[in-house]
Amino acid sequence: MGTMTGGPNSDSIIGVAPGAKWIGCRNMEEGDGTPATYIECFQWFIAPTNTSNGSPNTAMAPHVINNSWGCPASEGCTPSNYATMETVVNTVRSAGILVVVSAGNDGPGCSTVNTPAPIYTGSFSVGATNSSDNISNFSSRGPVTVYTSTMKPDISAPGASILSCTGHDNNSGSYHYAGNWSGTSMAGPHVAGVAALIMCARPDLKGNVTVLETLMKNSAVPRYASSPFCGTDNGTSRPNNVYGWGRINAKAAVLAALAFPVELLSFSVENAGKSALV
Repeated sequence: MGTMTGGPNSDSIIGVAPGAKWIGCRNMEEGDGTPATYIECFQWFIAPTNTSNGSPNTAMAPHVINNSWGCPASEGCTPSNYATMETVVNTVRSAGILVVVSAGNDGPGCSTVNTPAPIYTGSFSVGATNSSDNISNFSSRGPVTVYTSTMKPDISAPGASILSCTGHDNNSGSYHYAGNWSGTSMAGPHVAGVAALIMCARPDLKGNVTVLETLMKNSAVPRYASSPFCGTDNGTSRPNNVYGWGRINAKAAVLAALAFPVELLSFSVENAGKSALV
């Protein structure tokens, strides 16, 4: 949450989008989830309920959700039920909610994006870069081979030695800042925060998941894979199975959004003699 929305204090602003509002859903018990608990939170985000688990209200749904988790076989996710969670992810996406997902920390081998939810085309999966703008050794690579054949990740973001906030058990004495957080769980929140910045600049893009993803992909700093390559990658592939479209660029993404002129609703051409009316 600190990386996404952490606001100002006496000495720093740590969040990408410090003015954003957030809600959270607990989908794990002490570090372990199940397909049912993950799906329950996806459902809740579409129509959040009150504290009595009643009055579901789609008007309270977020515009982007961050998912820094994976569901391995030990938690109950297997090829036999991968399609179920994909349907849920696509339903959330269809509701106008951008599904940002950490790619995983099983690199550097190929095809290590291998658990739900980063394996799905409907997820906006995020790899982790270091301070040199190179992919972090731990960052999972594509292509996905456990479920369909998909190039992943979609994009990359800073995920090594990240400064954020920490604390536990509602104990204010434990609240502090730490700058040694590493993992794709640190990278994903950067992307969720950039999505919030885009929607702040262009509120009319809220709910337009495809445009939000396209703006971030096309404005990313190009980063290229090196040998040994994964999948069909070569030295000029963009996107590729290491960085996706590249390292996210917050300023460029917002500027691209501001320059984005209109939403194309329809397109037709009519014959007009030797000319065409478009």
